[in-house]
Amino acid sequence: MSKISQPSLFISHGTIYEALKSNQLKYDFNNLRNIHLKNIPSAIILLSGHWQTDTISVTTSEKMTQMEEGFPSEFQTDYSTDGNPELANRIIERLKSNGITALSDNKRGLDHGALIPLLLLFPNDKIPVLQISQQYNLDPIYHKKIAEILAPLRHENILFISSGGLVHNRAEIQKFGGHEIEPDSWAKGFDDFISKELDDILNINYADKLIAAYQHPLFSISHPTSEHFLPLVFASAIGGKPTKIYEAFQWKNLSMSAYKFE
Repeated sequence: MSKISQPSLFISHGTIYEALKSNQLKYDFNNLRNIHLKNIPSAIILLSGHWQTDTISVTTSEKMTQMEEGFPSEFQTDYSTDGNPELANRIIERLKSNGITALSDNKRGLDHGALIPLLLLFPNDKIPVLQISQQYNLDPIYHKKIAEILAPLRHENILFISSGGLVHNRAEIQKFGGHEIEPDSWAKGFDDFISKELDDILNINYADKLIAAYQHPLFSISHPTSEHFLPLVFASAIGGKPTKIYEAFQWKNLSMSAYKFE
């Protein structure tokens, strides 16, 4: 068993348009990787805001490729990497032994929430990847428990990536707005609030602080639905001190903030 420990990452994935078109974003994330990910992980466990199921599910596919989501052909990539059925089955058994019902899924590929962090951070490494779903009810306490059950795996050189968006309100975005537009005040306000909460070294119950943030006055406009915020709760519950590793907005109010927990 590897003695290398990996962090848990929260990545705001933004749009697939910017992920594939923006050279600045690729440059930024290459730097992010060089600074914050010193060791190549032996496997990656991905939780994306774009996969919800009645029962927690884990991909057991031998090969992971981009799934069809209705994007124009220019946004379909040839990215592929191995799956990790052995690790997936370990996760399923680990969850079941701790009272969490979990199922295998050997057909699902990578949705764009999972694909984008891989393309930006590991475009050429072909690290084995599996994806874990969110349960439809999006209960943050339930998902915090799942994260805590799985947390010891990061000490086996396994990297957790939780992919969502620190601010995600599709009704308010300015499509194809790039990264240069001044963000809406409410979006910047919520992003700043979370930054302050995670910069508090005296109260280190970070997952609980993030669960409490659901009651913040700006939460409902920042997250009309909570599936893109839940990955941040999940990442924080894996454990460790948070460090903000990226900060930007795209399309006026899609926060690109990213955190490392270690």
